[in-house]
Amino acid sequence: MKNPWMMKGPELREEALMQTRKQHGRVVTYVVNRNANFSRVCSVGCSFCGFGKRPGTLGATSDTIDEVVGRVGQTPWVTEICLQGGIDPGLTPEYYFDLVRALREAFPKMHLHAFSPMEIDSLCEKAGCEPEEMVAKLRGAGVGSIPGTAAEILVDEVRRKISRNKLPVARWVQIVRAAHRAGLRSSATVMFGHVESWEDIRAHFTVLRLLQEETGGFTELVPLAFVPYQNRLGAILARRVGGIRVLEEKIRRRARRLYPLARMVLGDVIPNLQTSWVKLGVEGALESLSWGCNDFGGTLYEESITKASGGKHGERLEPEVIEAAIRGAGYESRQRSTLYGRAENRISLVEKSCQPTTGGHLAL
Repeated sequence: MKNPWMMKGPELREEALMQTRKQHGRVVTYVVNRNANFSRVCSVGCSFCGFGKRPGTLGATSDTIDEVVGRVGQTPWVTEICLQGGIDPGLTPEYYFDLVRALREAFPKMHLHAFSPMEIDSLCEKAGCEPEEMVAKLRGAGVGSIPGTAAEILVDEVRRKISRNKLPVARWVQIVRAAHRAGLRSSATVMFGHVESWEDIRAHFTVLRLLQEETGGFTELVPLAFVPYQNRLGAILARRVGGIRVLEEKIRRRARRLYPLARMVLGDVIPNLQTSWVKLGVEGALESLSWGCNDFGGTLYEESITKASGGKHGERLEPEVIEAAIRGAGYESRQRSTLYGRAENRISLVEKSCQPTTGGHLAL
């Protein structure tokens, strides 16, 4: 087989599509989920983020546990809750454990996909314990898997440029390894379209491959296009390249190469490659199905982080809309669980209209 890193764009995309068809046929999966971004307070200060607020500044607030449970109760039919927030120095480890327990009690059939490696690193520091102990406690409280975010680019030099307070690569790997060994699987992510080079992306993919070959714990790879509209890094890069439209085109070109590279380079060990309609738009996400993607992501009934950076594609897609879009592109749609099994529930619009708008849970 030719070296995918050396392939031209059209050939690379064609090969990636052929490989995807061999692995997944024409099936494209999706999950019915919502985010619950419970804290806007963040002491890290990532230049690419428009969501986090420095402690003590306007908008730097964290939700009560009852507020989070209430919001989740607006969509009691979802199968997954993704819990992530800013790094709030004022939130104790007990808050995180109690939040998980409260959601588990209120919605016992929902899968809790909770807390990034950056959040777990902060919890370890607050509790004075190692990652192995912390992930065991989180699993005991009811966490089912963790998001493999806070990865950005797994090259320390790049990380220092875009977020000097972000945890180092070795620490990210240590935490994700501990989670996998404790039985908590995770996604893997890569954020592209900012200051990274293709060599940085190659290094990032190498870190993911080595860890996956060791633990087998990654469920999917989720490339995340940088959203440049309402954050410091976007403003800097737009000036550097000659305007926001030039930057947008650079990000789009990078997406058209990165997705098929991910399929060709990592598809044998991480078979699921997820697109992002929140980042690319529905039409862009459908196009990426011909670049190697086999998963459409989630319904995202609540999404705050991309929106806070000026994301243009909104939040919330009903399952019926996702399924119609997938079928319209010539694929077979299939609802999945967080861990890529068959979804246990499939709720129609009529059934959803009968659900309570606040509180309660659906027996799935």
